[in-house]
Amino acid sequence: MLLCYCVVVRTTLDIDDEAYYIAKAIARDQNRSLGRVVGDLILKSSQTSEGAVIQMSDYGFPTFRCTRPVTTDDVNALDDEE
Repeated sequence: MLLCYCVVVRTTLDIDDEAYYIAKAIARDQNRSLGRVVGDLILKSSQTSEGAVIQMSDYGFPTFRCTRPVTTDDVNALDDEE
């Protein structure tokens, strides 16, 4: 059984003014919402960067593949940064 949830997430982003105006202009030119443009730009940039590619699963969750396995040390290092 395939479950589908159509969920809209609202959040506040603190982005540079120049990035905001560029995204706003793209949204206006393409007649799309600012949130959709920002989301698409994030997904597009994640696919072109080296290392990981973010994709949406069949269930609507983001998944990614790394060029190398993620180790416990990697996770611990990220925990230490917080």
